Amino acid sequence: MNSLADSVSAVVLILMLIAVGYIMGRIGLMKKEHKSFVIKLLVNISVPCMCIHNVFTDFSVELIKSAGALLLTPMLFNIAMILIALAAAKAMKISHRRFGGFVVMCAMSNSLFVGYPVCTELFGAEGTPYVMCFYMMNTFFFWAIGATMIYMSAGESRLSIKEIGKKLASPPLISLLAAVALLLMGFKLPSLLESFTKYMGNTVTPLALIYIGFLIYETGLKNLKPDAGIWVVSGMRFIISPLIMLLMCRIFNIGGMAQSVFMIEAAMPVMTQSVVVSAYAGADEKYNALGMGFTSILCLIAVPVLMLIFG
Repeated sequence: MNSLADSVSAVVLILMLIAVGYIMGRIGLMKKEHKSFVIKLLVNISVPCMCIHNVFTDFSVELIKSAGALLLTPMLFNIAMILIALAAAKAMKISHRRFGGFVVMCAMSNSLFVGYPVCTELFGAEGTPYVMCFYMMNTFFFWAIGATMIYMSAGESRLSIKEIGKKLASPPLISLLAAVALLLMGFKLPSLLESFTKYMGNTVTPLALIYIGFLIYETGLKNLKPDAGIWVVSGMRFIISPLIMLLMCRIFNIGGMAQSVFMIEAAMPVMTQSVVVSAYAGADEKYNALGMGFTSILCLIAVPVLMLIFG
């Protein structure tokens, strides 16, 4: 799906699913206490099942063995974006309590809860392996560097290596790595497990987008008033980030669907996890929620434009 019409259609579908979450919050069908259930279901069951099913249906041993550049590209991209975000935060004199969250919002994208549904609608199952490559690197850098910076902004000490290891050992990442290892060993998923993981994995897109819609409702559309910092975050997410990824793809000679998926993933809105970690650490949660809500709405405009330019 490369045409502007197709990308607009995909974004409209995503907007409809986000609207379901917003409306459910508005009329009281979804409340604050339901958020933890949705996240637990997604993180512990649905996303791991999606990872397992996608590895065994969309990956091949040949693809995995030749995935060096497909992992190196998002790795170097994340490093470059963190350095640029640090420079922007210092240049804008972002307050200490917001500093870590600002850097994370600028540098790291919502590669799973928004990126996966968007790429699935735009590219189908063929784009899934590239989504997983980006997701692995994005997740690693968030927990290894991003979360640590948020904790430090809240006045906490740096996360220990043990604590970082626990955060990295999330069910989605473990299931993804385990499935890849089993595939390389020649293991085949039994048909019953294949059907189960397929059905559970199919809940990721609607649940994730409904959750995003509810978060936007919680933030409040009237409260989505960006300051200069949020505008810089938006520029980093939708302009600088895809341009840096384009440069990385050119350097490593990555083209075709892999380049398109990487660029769309790079231009996704602020990570949902950044809001969760900010709240847990005692940093400026509302600032991150504002960034996530505002960039989630802008994403609906940015994706068709990116597909028109680079698709």
